[in-house]
Amino acid sequence: MIEVRRMLKSTPQFKVEGGKEAEKSEELIVRCEGKEVVIKGDRLYTRMHMWAKKAVEGCFKVGLTDYAQKFIRGKVGLVEVFKNPTVGNDVEAGEVFGVVYGMPYTNLDLMEWECMAFDLTAPLSGWIVEINHRVMERPQLINEDPYGEGWVAIIKPTENQSGLDDLITPKKYKKFLERKERSPFRIL
Repeated sequence: MIEVRRMLKSTPQFKVEGGKEAEKSEELIVRCEGKEVVIKGDRLYTRMHMWAKKAVEGCFKVGLTDYAQKFIRGKVGLVEVFKNPTVGNDVEAGEVFGVVYGMPYTNLDLMEWECMAFDLTAPLSGWIVEINHRVMERPQLINEDPYGEGWVAIIKPTENQSGLDDLITPKKYKKFLERKERSPFRIL
């Protein structure tokens, strides 16, 4: 059962490149599978449960949504970025550039250890200009503050800004969550 609750602090509109509009301080609360999921109104989303927020100099800060971090079983245990963990590698929109692993847990039905994994997919094409090394050192930041200190990378979009048109507004992301699409998690 999914419930939706809307929290409005203020609703000034701003345009993000690509013609998308978002509301600056609006938060939507969606109840998914017994958990409350926060959707921030000041960023855009992907159907792979990543967010992108306009940062300085036309760059976008990207990270996992509250939905993704809540449904990784347990706390995040490891963040792995395949691209150069410093800066300078390019990514294409939809490309997997890393993985977030949950802490191992026991599957009592199978009597074995398992771990959930979530693929980090680039929400837009561009250059990775920064990796959040704090998240690499302390992955639990993703659980504690997925829309703040738990960001993963900063991407400078390519000239043609490929991928921006595929990003969805907070309201469309809420509707996407309500439909209960296929799970983005893998069990290892």
